Amino acid sequence: MTSDPADALREQAREWGRALLSGTPWSTVSDRVTLLLVEPPAKFPATSSVAFWLTIDTPSARNLPEPYGPAISADRAVVEHPRAEGLRVTLSVMSDDALHRFLSGTTPAAIEARWQARHTEAVSDRLRRGEQYALRANLLPDDAPERISRTLFLDLVSSVRALRSLEVSPAPGLAAAGGASAAACRLACFDDEGSYPPLEHLRTVASETRLGRRIGTWLDDLVKAVGGDDAAARRAASAADQVVEEARVILGELYRDRPWLRTPEAFALRAPR
Repeated sequence: MTSDPADALREQAREWGRALLSGTPWSTVSDRVTLLLVEPPAKFPATSSVAFWLTIDTPSARNLPEPYGPAISADRAVVEHPRAEGLRVTLSVMSDDALHRFLSGTTPAAIEARWQARHTEAVSDRLRRGEQYALRANLLPDDAPERISRTLFLDLVSSVRALRSLEVSPAPGLAAAGGASAAACRLACFDDEGSYPPLEHLRTVASETRLGRRIGTWLDDLVKAVGGDDAAARRAASAADQVVEEARVILGELYRDRPWLRTPEAFALRAPR
C-alpha cells in the first residue's frame, strides 16, 4: 500500500469511481460512460476532497432515471455530493456534447476547466473521450488570448493598487493581498499555458511560469502578509508597481502597443461603446 497521501487518496477515489459505475443506474450504460478523476489533478498533492466528471452521449442517457436522463436530455448538468466513506466527493454529470461546449468557452470557470481537462485521470473511458477533452481545452478562439490577457492584467492592476492600504495598516489590506495574489497567478498561468487552475492549485502552478518566477518573492510576502506579518505586508505594498511592470514586460512581447497595456487605469475608465 502506498505511503504517499496523494497516491492513497487517488486510489481510494478510483475505487469509489469503479464502484459507482458498477451500480445503478450506470452499470446499464457502462460502455457509454466516461468517468474522469478531476480532483486532485494527476501529479499534484492531495487535497481535502475529490471531484469527478461523468459524461455520456445524450441518446444513451435518455432512458436513465431522474435526475440524470431528463437533465442530460435537456442539456443540463447534474452536480451531486454523494456520501463516501473517508471522502468528500463532488460528481458532475453531463453530456459529452455539453462538456465540449463548456470547454470551448472563455469564462473564468471555463478557463479553469480547460486546465483541469488537461490534468484528469481516466477511471473509465472506453471511448477515449478524455483525450478529446484535452485537445478541446487547448483550442482558444482567435480573439480570446488578448481579450483574456487584457482582463487579467486590468484585474492585476486594480488589485495591486489596493495593496497601498497595507503600508498603513495590514488588516484592511488582507482581502487586497488575496486578490492581488490570485490575479497575478492567473495572469502568469494563462500567459504560459492558455488556462489557469482552480484556487487550490493556482500558486503551485504559477510558481513554474515565467512571470511567477520573477515575482515569486512578492507572492511569498503576500502569503506572509495574510498571516499577519507586518514587515512582509509593507514589502509587498512597496513592490506592487514593480510587479505590474514585470507583467507589462512579458505581455509586451505580444501586445506592446495596446492602450490597455500602456495605460491600464485610463483604459479601465473607458465608457462602453
